[in-house]
Amino acid sequence: MPPRANAAVPPTVDDGQVIVVPGDSSGLVAPPQVDMEALRQRGQAPVRPGGPGRKPVGQDRRAGGAIKAPESPDGLPAGCSLGGFGVGGSPGVGRPGGSAFGIRCVPSLPVDELAASGGPAAPPLPTPAELAARAFEQLQLPLPVPRHSPDVRLPDGRTATIVGENTWIWTDRGVWKPAVERVQAGPVWAEVTATPTGMTFNSGYGGSMSCSGSGTPYDRSLGLHAASPDCGFVYTRSSVGQPNDQTTAEWAIQWSVSWIGSDGSGSVGGDFPLMQSRARATFAVAEVQALRAN
Repeated sequence: MPPRANAAVPPTVDDGQVIVVPGDSSGLVAPPQVDMEALRQRGQAPVRPGGPGRKPVGQDRRAGGAIKAPESPDGLPAGCSLGGFGVGGSPGVGRPGGSAFGIRCVPSLPVDELAASGGPAAPPLPTPAELAARAFEQLQLPLPVPRHSPDVRLPDGRTATIVGENTWIWTDRGVWKPAVERVQAGPVWAEVTATPTGMTFNSGYGGSMSCSGSGTPYDRSLGLHAASPDCGFVYTRSSVGQPNDQTTAEWAIQWSVSWIGSDGSGSVGGDFPLMQSRARATFAVAEVQALRAN
């Protein structure tokens, strides 16, 4: 039987993903072939491990920003497979398909796409106002430290002030200073500042008063009955009849709160509602004849 003449090889179809020479995998028409020239033109020609033409990994970079990984041990480019598969045809329109033998390759991702696929995108940075709200929640205000004079001791050990006397009211000056809280996220930051502006005193019964500052500690040199220059109160009746015959008075500092911040391109700021910090003290209000000087 005369030898079979090899059929002419049709031109290569290169759609960017599949490189194939249509043939006949059974060998009746022509033996299946891989179009090596097309692979070489695309820079994907198989090279045997260690064979000529193998590029060092450090130099294996193609134009256009795409990265080509080292070839696999079988000599095929990474991402490529050799075998038979169906080609052509149009489902639903009666156009028949065929079979082919060749290399199917998935193109490499560009560098920027590889970086983008490395993980989820970073969340957006908060605004200065959002950081200011967080700092406002975290801000801790100093509490008043209640002080008063007279501050005498009764025979049963209770402390007391005196009915009809000028009672000096103040708080430790160590707490009378701005409180600051700062929050930062990258280049965005915000700083909240609370500044003491005044103090109120609630006697526990019988009235209250407001003071413009922290009050003045009692000064003996001013005399026994001198009035406070800025924060004083006079109890007009004793605390007999109150729980444990005592009163529970309250010191409250008022704070104005503001904030400033920046996102790296400019400064912003604003105000928060006024705040208060409170503390209480329990003592007796006694008639002078019931007292024993401390």
